Amino acid sequence: MLSVLIPTYNYNASFLVEEMHQQLTLENIIFEIICLDDGSNSSLNNKNEKINKFSFSSFKSLEHNIGRSAIRNLLAKKASYTWLLFLDADVLPANATFIKKYIACIKEEKTVFCGGILYQNKKENFNLLRYKYGKKHEEIPLEKRIKNAKKYFFTSNFLIEKVIFESVLFEEKLTQYGREDLLFSLDLIKKKFTIKHLSNEVYHLGLDKNTLFVSKTKKAMENLVFIEDNEFITEKELPILKLVGKFSKIKMTRIVSKLYPYFEKLSINNSSVFFLNCLKVSYLCHLKARHE
Repeated sequence: MLSVLIPTYNYNASFLVEEMHQQLTLENIIFEIICLDDGSNSSLNNKNEKINKFSFSSFKSLEHNIGRSAIRNLLAKKASYTWLLFLDADVLPANATFIKKYIACIKEEKTVFCGGILYQNKKENFNLLRYKYGKKHEEIPLEKRIKNAKKYFFTSNFLIEKVIFESVLFEEKLTQYGREDLLFSLDLIKKKFTIKHLSNEVYHLGLDKNTLFVSKTKKAMENLVFIEDNEFITEKELPILKLVGKFSKIKMTRIVSKLYPYFEKLSINNSSVFFLNCLKVSYLCHLKARHE
């Protein structure tokens, strides 16, 4: 009935699997939990081996890294059941009825369900840029998510019918961090599937330090250029591309591009979401300027 699919990379996913196993068992449904490590060769995989001790659950580490999109496609291919619940390894359900709420959804056809993301208000998180960014751009109230369903589709917590997933799939040409969720949601909409948001959140636990998060953000911008260059999306579909397009029209791309090291330093040192957003625009201009 339900396959819970968890891609991981250098992370201990056993706590998430244990929680999922408890909730699934209580619901008395047919299920499986599949966790795949994407070739991290991490020592944490010794802890992930614990997953194999749970009934109807498995953990395996791939020999080679295949990328964030390909690992999700592989998980879906291995899944035995008609409904797929994708969860990132570094999340944990915010409530004990998490599985129950998703099971109630499986009668609806041609619909993909998104539960949402929360961030724990812990003192050690307050000065992290990743926490601040997540609170501002990802921890979105249900009413707002409903109004812009494709914008707030996140791959860290969603339920999808296997037949729908196989008709869309994640774009495996995207091998670096970021933007695979955007492309997937746009493809869902183009193929006339509905994205339905629910109040069934998970806490995002694995918060990167500022330098690593900024590095990942830059890679996401590189992915965005790749996506546009390969005509997976157009400038009209994303506000940041529209803005950079306007800079190009007034011959400001190269000028703005020179600011990205400055914004990078400010975003890291000040844990500033504002300067991170400035970095996104200036670094995107930098990437575009290299092609002009």
